[in-house]
Amino acid sequence: MTRPVEVTSYVSWFEEDVAVTRAWAPPTGYSKYDIGDKSIGICFTQNGKEPMKGQFFESSGKWRTNIEDIKAEDYYLYGYAPHSAGISCEISSTATPEDWSKFDKGAVMKLKNVPTITGNDMCVVIGAKEGPNKETDNGLRRGDFKYSASASQTGNFVFLLFDHIYAALNINIKVHGDYDELRTIKLKNISLRSISSGSPTKEKTDITVTLAANDGTSNPISSVSFDPNGADSEEYEVFKSSEGTTLTTGYQSFVSYFMPTGVTKFIMTSVYDIYDKKGNKVREDCKATNGLVLSELFDRFEEAEKIGTRYNINLTIQPTYLYMLSEPDLNNPTMTIN
Repeated sequence: MTRPVEVTSYVSWFEEDVAVTRAWAPPTGYSKYDIGDKSIGICFTQNGKEPMKGQFFESSGKWRTNIEDIKAEDYYLYGYAPHSAGISCEISSTATPEDWSKFDKGAVMKLKNVPTITGNDMCVVIGAKEGPNKETDNGLRRGDFKYSASASQTGNFVFLLFDHIYAALNINIKVHGDYDELRTIKLKNISLRSISSGSPTKEKTDITVTLAANDGTSNPISSVSFDPNGADSEEYEVFKSSEGTTLTTGYQSFVSYFMPTGVTKFIMTSVYDIYDKKGNKVREDCKATNGLVLSELFDRFEEAEKIGTRYNINLTIQPTYLYMLSEPDLNNPTMTIN
């Protein structure tokens, strides 16, 4: 049995990000968090009691929770998004495992088996509040996790604030104008592998997030630590299109998210088809591999460290010797970093 709820989520902006137009204003610095068809991992906690762990998920256009024994009482909500198969959560009110004594003061949450590179914006809850309807909260703010549940089977409105625990990699790709007059590029796949100290990062990571409740004056995330584990990471598929997406002379954005600590480089592999301007396919499944060394792309950069930072990289597809128009060169363009 599931319990109906109405969930509204907001996430802090990435550094370098901009505000978006929205119907009404969430807390300053936040915008609507769209997790698509993913679910939210959630923990209903009370002092001195074992947490109830489950998910908020959307089904048939309505939000529900698979946690059944929710009473009309006060809880402290901690969680993460998006939840996916394989990710598990352990939670305690302090660094001592299974210490459930003071969730009103904060929590230590350990997320296990999180992919090191993902297409999902990994975030944790930094504030929770109930509300009388889906457009009004009862004082949602960061650092306040208290949620008063309703006994009703309808009208349970949950508002959540999220903050990022990964960094974002925004790859902008365009086609050189002269080359675009001669050929059409349809991008079919982008895959990434992150590199640390010259070696691939691990495939998975365990993330420990320490949260300290407060009066809204500061971010409740007091620390985030990563413990990479498992096999070396293989290429992660950031983008896929069986038909191919037509690239133009204007930048198109392809975004992924990654565990930032120690990352110094990305290996990017892209696959694309090439057409002449009459629509004839002249090459299929061309593959290009680029090394994106972050210290060469960003000033005063040593390694990716900061969560909630978005790294923007601009790439242009063009042939090496465009004006020679040699057939091999024309049909085997390379990517250059702007």
